[in-house]
Amino acid sequence: MTRAVALTNVAALALILALLAGVFFGTADVSWGARWAALTGAEDAPRSLTLILWDWRLPRVLAVATVGASLALAGVMMQTVLHNPLADPYLMGLSSGASAAAVGAILWLPSWVASTLGVPLIAFAGAVCAFVMTLGLSFRRGTMMSPLVVILAGVAVSLMFQSLTAFFLYVGDPRATRSALGWLMGTAAGIGWADLWLPLIALGLVTAYALARAQSLDAVLLGDERAMALGLPIRRLRLFVFAAVALLAGLSVATVGIVGFIGLIVPHMARLLVGGRHRALIPLSLVLGALVLVIVDLLCRVILAPEELPLGVLLAIFAAPPFILILRRVRHAY
Repeated sequence: MTRAVALTNVAALALILALLAGVFFGTADVSWGARWAALTGAEDAPRSLTLILWDWRLPRVLAVATVGASLALAGVMMQTVLHNPLADPYLMGLSSGASAAAVGAILWLPSWVASTLGVPLIAFAGAVCAFVMTLGLSFRRGTMMSPLVVILAGVAVSLMFQSLTAFFLYVGDPRATRSALGWLMGTAAGIGWADLWLPLIALGLVTAYALARAQSLDAVLLGDERAMALGLPIRRLRLFVFAAVALLAGLSVATVGIVGFIGLIVPHMARLLVGGRHRALIPLSLVLGALVLVIVDLLCRVILAPEELPLGVLLAIFAAPPFILILRRVRHAY
């Protein structure tokens, strides 16, 4: 068994334990036997506890794991095709576009419109709009320009939508502003089974594509000129990657709101453990991304129980020290 396979298996075992902890732990004060009976569907299990575990906690922890894995995979691909170790899934303005759309819907649209369409769907539409604008600024005469131009276009689109979000919050109703701020800071509260399937299907499809193109992604690390010399259609690959990242990040934002750092830090953690070959890097990044976000979500629920901390706030607190250490390790590697 190679080192990469062994590390991925260990991380997968840790993820299974974290998922079980996410299902078992909460504010309900019941015995371990009752919790296990409810999880296994025993006839003598308390009906209320079965409802809590199967309809509230289980879809929540699975959705959080899916979002963590999606953002980690998107970060791996973005950092590869843009040759930028600081690239993350939100670099193309996706989070800013989703934020502006969601805040605008919460503060300005009639309640029946927001309830009919749903804030997550509106947020996803905003992310897609920002993605299209970034790509539009990145093309010239039908040809995608350099990665640097793509990054600058993403920054410009992000600033525009961030300003729009700030304007909405400033002039909006203060009573509705609290709800909008809660969504902006990220939360997994209220996630059900219906919210899980679309992000899970998208993650499966993009993972299959990324693994199938693992050698091509390895070749991209050699530089555009060498990759094209090897016969790799670098511009088409980059466009496919951008579309895949937009799908993963947009659905993630629509599911749990704005959750940063996963797509930025987890790929570096995986690279430090198994190197840069994508055949080993992608599986480990998926598992680590899911593991990190499941643990953070569990802490958000139990630290100030029965109150719940926003995902984005606690994740930023825990992510800052590892990011500083990783930055010191990789600053001479690129």
